Amino acid sequence: MTAIYIQRNHTLGHQGIRDLSEQVAQTLANDYQVTWQWQGEQLTFRRSGAKGVLVPEPHQVTIEMKLGLMLIPFAPVIRQGIESQLDTLLI
Repeated sequence: MTAIYIQRNHTLGHQGIRDLSEQVAQTLANDYQVTWQWQGEQLTFRRSGAKGVLVPEPHQVTIEMKLGLMLIPFAPVIRQGIESQLDTLLI
């Protein structure tokens, strides 16, 4: 299993980072066919061969994703896509 770990700082406040988290999750759903849901203050997502969590905190957001064997070759593309979207939304 391959892990993707991405962390970014932000100044969005509680509702702003929750809204951004849902935007990222919806993009993952559209691009990679994941399902997502809030579990307390964490947004969890999964699909066949992948699962992860997005943790919005007061001054940073963290995404941790584990990819199964079939998705390992796509890990750099998946990482780049998530980082690109986060960086765009956080500007």
